[in-house]
Amino acid sequence: MVVNCTKVNKPLKPQQDSVLQSISRYLDWESENGFDGVVLVKTPGNEPMIRSYGYANKEQLIPNSPETAFDIGSITKQFTGAAIMKLEMNGKLSVDDSIGKYLPDLSPDKKMITFHQLLTHTSGLPTDIGSDAEVITKDVLLTRLNGTPLLSAPGTDYHYSHVGYNLLGILIEAISGTDYENYLQTNLFKPAKMKYTGYRTPDWNATSVAHGYRFCNDWGGPMDAGWLEDGPSWSRRASGGMLSTVSDLYAWHEALLGNDILDEKTKSKYYYPQKPVKIDNVQSSGYGWRIIKTTRQTNVIAHNGWNGRFYSDFLRYLDEKVTIILLSNKYRKGNQSIPYEIAKCIFWRGYQPQLAGSLTQCLDSLPDNRLGKLAGRFLTLLANGTEKDFKDFSEKCLSSQMIQKFGNDTLVNNLWDLQKRTGPLKIRQIMITDNQQMNIEVFQLSNNKEAFIQLFFDKNEDYKIRGFRFDSTEQKN
Repeated sequence: MVVNCTKVNKPLKPQQDSVLQSISRYLDWESENGFDGVVLVKTPGNEPMIRSYGYANKEQLIPNSPETAFDIGSITKQFTGAAIMKLEMNGKLSVDDSIGKYLPDLSPDKKMITFHQLLTHTSGLPTDIGSDAEVITKDVLLTRLNGTPLLSAPGTDYHYSHVGYNLLGILIEAISGTDYENYLQTNLFKPAKMKYTGYRTPDWNATSVAHGYRFCNDWGGPMDAGWLEDGPSWSRRASGGMLSTVSDLYAWHEALLGNDILDEKTKSKYYYPQKPVKIDNVQSSGYGWRIIKTTRQTNVIAHNGWNGRFYSDFLRYLDEKVTIILLSNKYRKGNQSIPYEIAKCIFWRGYQPQLAGSLTQCLDSLPDNRLGKLAGRFLTLLANGTEKDFKDFSEKCLSSQMIQKFGNDTLVNNLWDLQKRTGPLKIRQIMITDNQQMNIEVFQLSNNKEAFIQLFFDKNEDYKIRGFRFDSTEQKN
């Protein structure tokens, strides 16, 4: 069975320019190759174009739409940065303050870290404290933080840190006297007229919350695992895990163009800190943003976010009045390239966008094509192949590159060894990505253990097998 996707789109008006028509056709093409999500594109002189693809919930056939709420990952950091800047604008702190002034129980090496260093990932803190699977409280986070050595002296090196933003969330609570989400709702989201952005506060029953999909599996909604009663684990709070819609993020963009939330002086510092921090030759760190220098010598204020299921990107070309927002609820290679292909359509006259993604087909049985027949022969070998069968398979079905690298005798021996470990197999599910990779979930009939076979095909040699891998849950245990 192939899982198909549904497109839900508002037709483009005939008077809209050819660039938007080209972008729309390109997004349709990406959808046909597996993209699920919502994309907003705003260009000068046009209303925002919003295109929606696939399902927020495939089982219930709920389509993605401009009002669908997605896990936006590290785009959350820009809200944390804005909250700190709001507190500074109101005289509650200075970004040059040492955080020990507000959290006196921190260990001595952490007390001297400044807000600026946390905001620009130069605090010396590690990437994470705690795994995605853990659900930890604020107190546990602080205890672990105090016992964790710094990677470098504060202010010396750039090292992207989720935990630095977790700590900023704790600081926002300590200074404001209210919880992190309530502060953001009161001071950022409500003034920006954002209805469906937050953790627990919005009425999620009034809109669709997208499930996250990885390959063929539904991982459920963002709140189904890893959350405390009042929001996500503190290993993600204030650094990620926020839910939002493409419509709300565009409302946030528009609110930041005005001065009701942050004034001009504060916004300038928000994007361009007084102590600049370079990430590389074209990127520098804002407060929850990355500032990227374009080939036109303009800046794009941007950030993305992902967790292996959801992917989001937010590009704001303020000088050129272009905004691109992408929210996806399905893991797929190439999602991160789509916003930049759209940007090239806008800024490069006559640019023909290139397909970024790879389509993953989900099947219950082997397809009736070249790939399916090769995979079938491979599985038959593992079930009851003879020495002659293995030699014949190696000569006719394995790529010349693989034979030259390992040698025919070695490959035959490897196949023999694999047969001893597997024996007959029953197919559970098949995933084919871009006709170059096949993942086969199987049961080993000898012991009913789950196993996983990965086959790689060489498109330059009639899709002969150029690599294989076997993994069994029995070995892991």
